[in-house]
Amino acid sequence: MAIIKSGETPFQAYARLISVLGDQLISDKWVGVIELVKNSYDADAEKVIVRFLNFDNPSASAKPTIEIEDDGHGMNIDTILDVWMKPATPNKLNKKKAGDKRFTEKGRVMQGDKGVGRFAIYKLGDYVEVYSKTKSTGEVKLTLDFHDYADDEFKESEHQDKYLHEILNKWEVNDKPEKIINAKEQGTLIRISDIRSDWKFEDLIKLDKAFFRMKPPKLPGLSIPEDFQYEVIWDHRKPPKTYKRFDEISDLAPYYFEGMLDSHGNLDAIYTHNKSTVNIQFNLFEDELDIISSGIRSLKAYRDQFLKYDKKEIVEIRKPEIGGFMFFFYAYDLRDPALTKDEIEFLKETSVYLYRDNIRVYPYGEIGDDWLKLSKSRGELKAGDYFTYNDLLGFVFITQDENPKLRDAADREGLMNINGAKDDFIALVQTVLKVMKTKVDIDRKKEELKKQKAIKSLSKSYEESYNTLQKKLLEYDDAELIDRSKKFFNATNNLIQKVREDLKITQELAGTGMAVEKATHDTMSLLKRLKVNTEDFVNRFDKGKIQSKELRDFLVELQENLEFLYQELQVLQPLFRVARKVTKDVSVRNVTERVIKYFRKELEGKIKVNLDSNKDIVVKTNTGLILQVILNLMDNSIYWLEQLSDKDKQISIVFNEDDNTVIFADTGPGIPEDIEDLIFTEFYTKKSEGRGLGLYIVKELLDRIDAEISLITNPNLRILKGANFIIKFKKEEK
Repeated sequence: MAIIKSGETPFQAYARLISVLGDQLISDKWVGVIELVKNSYDADAEKVIVRFLNFDNPSASAKPTIEIEDDGHGMNIDTILDVWMKPATPNKLNKKKAGDKRFTEKGRVMQGDKGVGRFAIYKLGDYVEVYSKTKSTGEVKLTLDFHDYADDEFKESEHQDKYLHEILNKWEVNDKPEKIINAKEQGTLIRISDIRSDWKFEDLIKLDKAFFRMKPPKLPGLSIPEDFQYEVIWDHRKPPKTYKRFDEISDLAPYYFEGMLDSHGNLDAIYTHNKSTVNIQFNLFEDELDIISSGIRSLKAYRDQFLKYDKKEIVEIRKPEIGGFMFFFYAYDLRDPALTKDEIEFLKETSVYLYRDNIRVYPYGEIGDDWLKLSKSRGELKAGDYFTYNDLLGFVFITQDENPKLRDAADREGLMNINGAKDDFIALVQTVLKVMKTKVDIDRKKEELKKQKAIKSLSKSYEESYNTLQKKLLEYDDAELIDRSKKFFNATNNLIQKVREDLKITQELAGTGMAVEKATHDTMSLLKRLKVNTEDFVNRFDKGKIQSKELRDFLVELQENLEFLYQELQVLQPLFRVARKVTKDVSVRNVTERVIKYFRKELEGKIKVNLDSNKDIVVKTNTGLILQVILNLMDNSIYWLEQLSDKDKQISIVFNEDDNTVIFADTGPGIPEDIEDLIFTEFYTKKSEGRGLGLYIVKELLDRIDAEISLITNPNLRILKGANFIIKFKKEEK
């Protein structure tokens, strides 16, 4: 193939490119105004005034106009022509690359770097006048009429499309300033008319709030210069400051979490609940016990983003693609009667805000913006693992220096996802929040436990009060009154007994259901495998490809699998309610051996089980009760041992016939001290898919036969380094 013609050609941009950049790239009118105000910040302005003029009573001579005026360093004619009028100029980007030049004279870090932010003007209106002046040069006036650039209406018109270089924009330099008249003798004024969006006075409240939140609030230990003021005016009116400040609500938070996460994954934070403070320091990728204790390995975003699994084993841990960040989180309980209606409404309107170099990244924090994917995760995964935005207020801080990949998207709506850096960042913020959520859940459960104890105390108090009342009534010669009070107490007592009996049945069903769930899963997996193997065997038999040895091997395998299914179902039989009615002498050792066989698939080659030889404890009860206790303890140990990368995984079960006790211990991560009081309470769990019923049911079942289970907290009495439980059975009288 011969080339018959060749050459070189540049792009020739049509003038409507400005429409694409301005109207379509900038998402809404709010972002348009905020973007121009951020340009004033980059210009070292100390004050910005945003005026909405002639909107109430527009006329031909007084068109609705938006003015954005600042007292920044301004622009001379060279800057206007060589920088401002050249879209996508790399001026700011080059300064950032040059190190210290990325800072303004006031020490601010420049926000923009794409050279297209100025076209936010087009989002607001079609006719623009720009006045700008430096301290040492004359005032420059630039006029832009965007009517000449594009007509994107879907109707015919007389507009003629031109190339961008064909449209000439007028400029002039005045020896005396016409508009830039302030004490600093410098600044920029942008006047926009032929407004493209509808504005109402009520809109200024939202805009004023957006400017107010453009800079972060006062936070503990965070020093932020207060050198940037703003003012919003609607003709001669100012929007009312009806919204609360963050510091008015932050002090009301019962849970507070602040700290830093560095680029290596080292978390250094302080968690505060009421007046109690805990220091938290560990590496999110290396300190395994802390990782398990904090619950972050159960977090889907953490697993998907940083861990690679082979079956259940972690084979690779990937470090994130971002630098460090600082955070301040406040968690609330909207059911707290101390919160007023206004405070609750304020919390529902706030969220988690992101600041880069102390300037807010928009729209993160706006109502409905699920940038941390908390709402999505609550809906699709386990809701209890995540805060809601309603009860969470947060501030996250990054810097361009530490996080160069976390840059603004071109539409000024959030961050770009350069090499997956945004995904890493969101996963890490979720991870930090999970550390906090685990602590908050513990404290909430402890408060709930106190209430439960108070209720039990109340029940006892009720009985004592009734007895006192009964004695008092006996002093009166009123048989009818005494009789009615007895009937009232008996009716109440019968109701309590009915509730207790219903609870007993529910606990039995819950425990049986957990065992059936595992058995069903194992059985279905085995039957699926048998089905595939049998179909393959039949196909080969029909084709005459089966040898006698293969037939025997297949039948042996079938026999083994059927035996497995039989044993699986045999374990379940004593758990059913009919079997529980049979009381007899039950060997705890025999039940334990049966449970070990039940879990053989999870144990063989992975976890060593040490069982005391020739020792046993016999308890007068039903087999199902003891079986359910041992099943739950074994299931717990296996789950937590599977979370560890340690190859030396053990479970030890020790019988002491002298004092009628059984110790059930493992080499797992153990029980953290702060949850020791909670592990036997219902609905508290640290398992990713747990229900929080296992140990609660164990304790309730043992209570019925006057047995006790407790956690061995003394390190000198533990037989293995992980969780150590001791069950003490009542000694039968001979």
